[in-house]
Amino acid sequence: MEILGVTGSVLDGNQQSRKQRAALVADLDTLAPDAPRVLLSTGKLVGEGFDHPPLDTLVLAMPVSWKGTLQQYAGRLHREHASKTDVRIIDFVDTGHPALLRMWDKRQRGYRAMGYRLGGNVSVA
Repeated sequence: MEILGVTGSVLDGNQQSRKQRAALVADLDTLAPDAPRVLLSTGKLVGEGFDHPPLDTLVLAMPVSWKGTLQQYAGRLHREHASKTDVRIIDFVDTGHPALLRMWDKRQRGYRAMGYRLGGNVSVA
């Protein structure tokens, strides 16, 4: 990420105390409003109670199926912020496993219920 000129941060519950995580979020808050930011974290750490309004993109790289979890993660993007006009979720889907495909079907219903428009950009590797 540094090659691209983007400051990256990692929230890892196994390697950082709550105090260290709070300091990391405080550092994010000091970035200029239009500065790109990348935050890597587990769902547990950016779940309930996490708040950083400039976030506008979520990359969902783990399977979830419960609509409440999906709403909680998406809700992190819907905080008001002056520099934010759109939000997006990039959802990685494993189509090679029936159980994971069923979870994707449930997420699609959840996205539609929240008013998201599903894009047609599909790439299979």
